[in-house]
Amino acid sequence: MLMRVAVILALLLPAAAHADALKDCLQQEDDDRRIRGCTERIRQYPRDAVAFYNRGKGYLSKGEVDSAIADNTKTIEIDRLYAGAYTNRGIAYGRRKEYDRAIADYNKAIEINPKYVPAYNARAWTYFKTGKAAQGLPDAERAVQLHPDDPVFVDTRGHIYEALGRREEAIVDFRRALSLDPSMQSSKDGLKRLGTSR
Repeated sequence: MLMRVAVILALLLPAAAHADALKDCLQQEDDDRRIRGCTERIRQYPRDAVAFYNRGKGYLSKGEVDSAIADNTKTIEIDRLYAGAYTNRGIAYGRRKEYDRAIADYNKAIEINPKYVPAYNARAWTYFKTGKAAQGLPDAERAVQLHPDDPVFVDTRGHIYEALGRREEAIVDFRRALSLDPSMQSSKDGLKRLGTSR
């Protein structure tokens, strides 16, 4: 009887470990836990695009840009239609001020999925950061059109309106972003710059 129990436990423990690794890899509350879980998942399944993508998200969140680029590149090698991987790699390139490469990745993400809102928002923000606010406005408007209740997308459009001298529209967007997320510091700063408040 004891031998049978030992055999069953031996069979169940690897399955449990695999399940824990996947669970850790997919959660979004703890970047270090996510990276550890995804690393274990990749050890078990070296062609798991989702594991590379999620580990890349963890690295990006921690500011480990080179590792984020490497993992998103690996995701794309496994699955060339993974729009999120192009977008997150673009964000990482942007943090290295490699804006042309960032824009190219956002373009590819949108080509793959014309309704992938994070790519529109990221491209709009990159245009804004590089002094091309007018070029970013259609992307910002598209992002808000597709997801009107996302405070990040509304905030991005507010910054672009501000850069274009469209003060009242910027104020409306900053206030709207704060109504959706009262902790949105960039919108608070925007209202302060524009000489108003909530």
